Amino acid sequence: VKFEGGKLPSSIGGLIHLRFLRLLNARISHLPSSIGNLKLLLYLDLRVAAEEPVHVPNVLKEMLELRCLSLPWFMHDKTKLELGDLVNLEHLWSFSTQHSSVTDLLRMTKLKGLSVSLSERYTFEALSSSLRQLPNLETVIFIYETYMVDYVGEFVLDFIHLKELGLRGRMSKIPDQHQFPPLLEHIDLVCCRIEEDPMPILERLLHLKSVKLGSDAFVGRKMLCSKGGFPQLCALEISEELELEEWIVEEGS
Repeated sequence: VKFEGGKLPSSIGGLIHLRFLRLLNARISHLPSSIGNLKLLLYLDLRVAAEEPVHVPNVLKEMLELRCLSLPWFMHDKTKLELGDLVNLEHLWSFSTQHSSVTDLLRMTKLKGLSVSLSERYTFEALSSSLRQLPNLETVIFIYETYMVDYVGEFVLDFIHLKELGLRGRMSKIPDQHQFPPLLEHIDLVCCRIEEDPMPILERLLHLKSVKLGSDAFVGRKMLCSKGGFPQLCALEISEELELEEWIVEEGS
């Protein structure tokens, strides 16, 4: 739906018994502060289709029952959200280190799934050090800007419980085998523009069950899956690797 003036009506705050609110792809650029009245919400999806950055008032901290929160993809530069009291959250999507504090995450000890956008002022190394303290985290998606080309040296995700990993954004090469979570089962790469064949690294991650190479994940011309690699792989998805000319799969891979 497209709301007049891009504003969600303030009367939304009257629905005080609401448990589920999803605004996915709604045409909204401004959320009213009255949304903070929805204190019983369990699920809130704010991934709106805004034509401009979204204004989000700092009232989400009052929704203490939230289990799943999806923040807007693009928020106003001055937006600051305090989320540390949302200790019941199990899934938090589109968290940004530009708009919220990483220390808030450390209080979310029930967190199982997280997607996080890195701002210029926060390093990958510092973020991963903090996330390592979350005992139930199983799924993480990192989104980073094009200026963070050489972050690979900082990449160490030895989280013992991490099962799913997504990487969105440019990197010079794929990290080494020992830098990945030891029990990783699923990996999803998008827009990484990796120049070296990632398969020699990925095929040595012994617990991998699925690999997705999305748009521009790999910009090389040749890819090789060698004998004995990917011992548990069930699914491989390759899409929009426009430079790829040759793919060799050896017998036993």
